[in-house]
Amino acid sequence: MTSYVRLFLAGLLTTIFLSPSVPVYAQTEEAVAAPVVNRLSLHDAITIALQKAPLFGAAVVRNEAAKAATSKAGALPNPELSVEAENIGGDGPYEDFESAEITYGVSQLVEMPGKRAGRIDIASSEEQLNLYTRDGARLDLIRDVVIAYAEAVAAEEELNVLRQEQTLASGVYESVAAKVDAGQEPPIQKNKAAIALSTSNIALERVGRTAQTAKTVLNNLMGGYGDDLAIAPETLPEMKPPRRLAEYAELISASPENLAYDADIQRAQSTLSLEKANTVPDPTINLGVKDFREDNEQAFVAGLSFPLPVFDMNRAGVRRAGHEYNAAMLDKANAVLTANTQLVESYEALSNAYRENQVLKETVLPGAQEAFDVAREGYNAGKFGYLEVLDAQRTLFEARKQSIQTMLDYYRELAVIDRLTAVHSMAKPEIK
Repeated sequence: MTSYVRLFLAGLLTTIFLSPSVPVYAQTEEAVAAPVVNRLSLHDAITIALQKAPLFGAAVVRNEAAKAATSKAGALPNPELSVEAENIGGDGPYEDFESAEITYGVSQLVEMPGKRAGRIDIASSEEQLNLYTRDGARLDLIRDVVIAYAEAVAAEEELNVLRQEQTLASGVYESVAAKVDAGQEPPIQKNKAAIALSTSNIALERVGRTAQTAKTVLNNLMGGYGDDLAIAPETLPEMKPPRRLAEYAELISASPENLAYDADIQRAQSTLSLEKANTVPDPTINLGVKDFREDNEQAFVAGLSFPLPVFDMNRAGVRRAGHEYNAAMLDKANAVLTANTQLVESYEALSNAYRENQVLKETVLPGAQEAFDVAREGYNAGKFGYLEVLDAQRTLFEARKQSIQTMLDYYRELAVIDRLTAVHSMAKPEIK
């Protein structure tokens, strides 16, 4: 690869991997001011996206709603005030209110042990679940921004390669045209060179549109930061050999998804405990004062009532909660298998992309460049035919494009693995 291409491979590992490790779910939601930049670095893109993108903002709002639900779950039942009048509107001495008996009472439902605590446990588990969901949304956004940024860099690099290809194709066309005009080459060779130049122009226009689309995607992920983005390719990380697969696998257990499944299991267990507690009926205590209008006397009234569990003993509720608990356990087991499978697949793709890119940079590209230079010089000296030059040119630029593609594949798979293992929690502290 050229020295410029080597330059853009420095930075993101410093941004993402080398900063102090701070678990994503332990970080605060403090707002981060959008940095003022001329050329947008990857770190700036992530910061702006976390601040402005609606996706992460919605997750934060849902977490606040879950906190309110936890507060409500701990509230005690409200007491009830009652007024009851007897011996009114009847016949004889009960025709008016002179013989009325009026009872002023207050009743309070007394929850049996385990019910209020069960509701609080359920709400707390849901709050934790929303917290981890928020952290998952944060990591999703970081992954998407990293991939979009790498795609924008790759598109610009391919655009540069195609510009060079067009320049060379134009030079080759002029050289071939001169030989044809001098009678040293048949006219068909000039047509072939013109076709190669036109093909290069078409490819240049297509990749130009692709580069603009990649920047638009990145801009949308950042919540509409600006229409004319100037990215900084050098802020991507240096391509390094992947760590051992076992090291990545150990990190999955601390990912927000895995912790969310633990919270879901805790919620299901708390629900089961609450349903068991609901099999015991709650008594209601009544206290009041009765006013006897006939002789203007008063007396206290007390009472106790509770439902009789004759028709509904909540056995179905307990069975349902038990099945949901078992389902939550199975859901986590399945999620762990799925995540490990995805990790293996992405790790293999990451390793292949790295190896292929290294071979291209160290062997294929230097060889292809040398072959093209020799073919072009030989053609100008009359030693080689045009087909040799065309083939060498095609080989060189295909190798350059393949190098860019393997670079893009590397960063795509790295972003996926970072998402699975939540290592983006080691991003710079100012990224909240």
